[in-house]
Amino acid sequence: MPTVYDELPYPGAPYAQTHPDRLATMATLFGMTPAAVERCRVLELGCGDGGNVIPMAFALPESRFLGVDLSASAIARGHELIRTLSLSNITLQHLDLMEMTRGSGEFDYIIAHGLYSWVPPAAREQILKLCKSHLAPHGVAFISYNTYPGGHLRDTIREMMQYHTRGVTRARERVDRARELLEFLVEAHAGSDDVYAVFLRAEMRSFLERKPEHFFHDELNEHNARFHFHEFMEQAGRHGLQYLSEARLASMQTGVYPPEVSQKLRTFCHDDEIAKEQYLDFLKLRNLRQTLLCHKDIQVERIANTQRVMSLSAATDAKPSSPEPDVRSDKAEEFRYPKGGAMSTNHPLAKAAILHLGRIWPEAVPFRELLRVARSLSGRNAAESAAPSQEDANWLADMILKLFAANFLELHVHAPSFACQASERPASSALARAQVRERSEVTNLRHASVEVQDEAARQLLALLDGTHNRRELLEQLRARGHSSEITAEQLEANLAKLANLALLAA
Repeated sequence: MPTVYDELPYPGAPYAQTHPDRLATMATLFGMTPAAVERCRVLELGCGDGGNVIPMAFALPESRFLGVDLSASAIARGHELIRTLSLSNITLQHLDLMEMTRGSGEFDYIIAHGLYSWVPPAAREQILKLCKSHLAPHGVAFISYNTYPGGHLRDTIREMMQYHTRGVTRARERVDRARELLEFLVEAHAGSDDVYAVFLRAEMRSFLERKPEHFFHDELNEHNARFHFHEFMEQAGRHGLQYLSEARLASMQTGVYPPEVSQKLRTFCHDDEIAKEQYLDFLKLRNLRQTLLCHKDIQVERIANTQRVMSLSAATDAKPSSPEPDVRSDKAEEFRYPKGGAMSTNHPLAKAAILHLGRIWPEAVPFRELLRVARSLSGRNAAESAAPSQEDANWLADMILKLFAANFLELHVHAPSFACQASERPASSALARAQVRERSEVTNLRHASVEVQDEAARQLLALLDGTHNRRELLEQLRARGHSSEITAEQLEANLAKLANLALLAA
């Protein structure tokens, strides 16, 4: 039977927080020994058109992937992309979750993103049941879901929209009617600064900025259940699953609050991790969680292990505010992040490490290599062959973990593979070339969405199949009429941009 997702398709997209590399990184930090990302088995429940799982399969050819979804049209679109890319390590199945059996096998990583809150209660139980029955002994499951107390605010708006669209059955018409109401409410309170008006503007504008298909399936769906975190964990616990962490370490931190707040929180929790996370939801008015689960018999370390950072690779796009940062003295230097925020440090080792990572972004560097370079740049390694100081290693690992917890730095168990600069005959990712023929949004080799709106840039991306040198690329672009005036310097700059966006294949 056709579903509402067939009537109004929900285009798939890559979600870095669901990638096996992220799940394995978090599992490693909290004491687990997860399966190697390079050769793992991944199941995605509610995979849609494969926009998340197909890029994983493309980038990890030695791993195996299975995606299931109830929408036949979405699965068909996924099959078309799989054929285009000639992938043999992934299967997409048009299947009802309630019909899945143990015959599907065992998986190291299970993903259920944007599914749990949007299905009936029986299907939610089935998701947890499948996580228990199909998860490998040291496997990790990712489940996202709507939460309270922040969800109470969303419920208020949802109830208004449900009333205004009563009797409307067609998906696009419901979207139009719901938006009509939201626009009316925002405009009606445009000049007011009372609490209700501020709430309406903040929440409703975020709704109005969303794409129609996301707005409909996320907010107007027949099912949109929300839970307190402790309720979700009680449900998971009944299926023999336990809390590992959130997909983002930053969302678990209390350091953003004054010390007295953190101390009071500890008195409420009594070293109960579930209680601590629940009180954090109260503090943050959280309305969405992205939780990682593992089997109940796994021994989990409740504090992220600094020593384990030494087995990981790090990456950051931080740039120094100063044109010539001094990394050898105790002078404080500020580093800014393109997505917002800044940090300052006067420690030579920290300055050198961040400076180096920013220079080579988007490349990730193994910890030991980063330590070697940072000690050299900061002048702490007088003899090139001297063994790295354990004191420096411990200090740098601790700093990196803190930056990761602040969302200022990435950590990887498996660093993504791509070209950091264009070769003589540059090749873009075959996945991006296939996608750019149909749309402006493509998936890069870091499992992130990249918007390619400029037509000339789209033409260049499509041309980079590894068979053309610079002269031939200029000729092809000029012949297509979109870039008749493009110069060799402009071409080189565009190729450098593509490399910086991780769109060039290694």
